[in-house]
Amino acid sequence: MKLLLSIFFVVGILFFREPLHAASDQRGLTVSPAFQEVILEQQGETKDFSVSVTNNTETSVTLRLSVFDFGSLDESGGVAFLGASNDLERKYALASWMRPEKDVMTIAPDATQKIKITVENRDSLGPGGHYGALTFKMEDIAYNDTGNNIAVSQLFSSLVFVKKIGGAIYDLSLKGSELSRNVVRFPEKARLRFQNSGNVHAVPRGIVIVTDPLGRRVAKGTVNQESALILPETFRVYPVHLVQIATSFIPGRYTIETAYRYDGKDDFVTTSLQFDFIPPAAIVIVLALVVACGWYAIRGRRHMGEKKALSGSVRPSNKDA
Repeated sequence: MKLLLSIFFVVGILFFREPLHAASDQRGLTVSPAFQEVILEQQGETKDFSVSVTNNTETSVTLRLSVFDFGSLDESGGVAFLGASNDLERKYALASWMRPEKDVMTIAPDATQKIKITVENRDSLGPGGHYGALTFKMEDIAYNDTGNNIAVSQLFSSLVFVKKIGGAIYDLSLKGSELSRNVVRFPEKARLRFQNSGNVHAVPRGIVIVTDPLGRRVAKGTVNQESALILPETFRVYPVHLVQIATSFIPGRYTIETAYRYDGKDDFVTTSLQFDFIPPAAIVIVLALVVACGWYAIRGRRHMGEKKALSGSVRPSNKDA
């Protein structure tokens, strides 16, 4: 019995500023850039861009090209290729306006080939953000025709972010903050949950400052050092590593303040929350004071007992009186 397993649902972690290799094995196939942004005028001509594919193997490979829409899979930054099956997907779709110059390409060993893609700036492409992927699928490889077999087709992609000028809406807000901590452990990480209510992708920026009960700055962190994007009408969680810049030895209520904005906006929005923290050093000091006070109390009682016993032993008798 033959078993053919086809994988068509693709998930990836995206949105890094530096180009990424679609295939981590340098001996295989790589695509560059892994993603790119295209700016379209409100009314204008089509826009062309190119994607390079390098064959680092010892044999020629044949790739079949396709275009798909993509959107957010979850709040961690994963993406999924979509079928434009609902209104939200169709609103930000791009595949219908992307045209590769050819459907099939063959690349010789140790060679690089460029493919040109055209984005058609038609009136039907509304203002704001649109998102599509150019996918490369290796042609089917022959496998043994006997027994049970699983055939997996390699598929990799280059993501395209289009921003059409005119009518773009930016609306980024911080919807929640979580700290990795307990009452006796200083937080090492904050998780910021952003919502993009606009119609175009955005890049959050910001800084997190932690102050102790005396107002001293004891820790700080940078929001979104990787320049990760958040798609429109979605949520995304950004982890922020907190670096201690001063010793936090004071027990009490600490404040974590977040100042954020998005690329293209100059002024910051500031939010804050508080948490209780008891430094281990403070606990040690308190325990030491308790032990010391207890020891002095016991010693004092013992000394008073000795004084009473001594005074009783030297009390004058009636005969002496």
